[in-house]
Amino acid sequence: MSNVFYDLRPLHARFGMAASGIDLNAPLSDACVSQIKRDLHEHRLLVFRGQGRVSGQRQVEISQWFGRVESTFYKHPRSPHPDVFRVSNDESQGCTRVGRSGWHIDGSFQQTPFKVQTMHFWSVSRGGATLFAPLVEVFESLPRARQEQWTKLWFVTDAG
Repeated sequence: MSNVFYDLRPLHARFGMAASGIDLNAPLSDACVSQIKRDLHEHRLLVFRGQGRVSGQRQVEISQWFGRVESTFYKHPRSPHPDVFRVSNDESQGCTRVGRSGWHIDGSFQQTPFKVQTMHFWSVSRGGATLFAPLVEVFESLPRARQEQWTKLWFVTDAG
């Protein structure tokens, strides 16, 4: 699949696309940013591989395409920007033990969870996995009785 600004290929049969042929470090036209927003809305997950290191300032600028940036209350001295949550398996490089309690939904601790999240992985550990699940399809694949049961459930975080 191709548009004027970059190419897309499916990551999975149900959701997600890998974008190529675009440099997020370069200034992008309003039309290109609008296309990224449309593609994210349609495909729900966009992966831009091979971007090299994106500065903290640039990641915040990209995040602002989607609205107001929610800054985490966790701060690490090595974070490239105050609004970038730096995660690592090395305490000297970033916040550790993040998302290690099993599955989670990022931002679920907030009164209004964010609708878009940007992540920049310039280095990853071997053997670890970050998985993204199409929750709409998970829910819709359940038998009707289970769907009805799940619609009555509430999710409460440790933050209340």
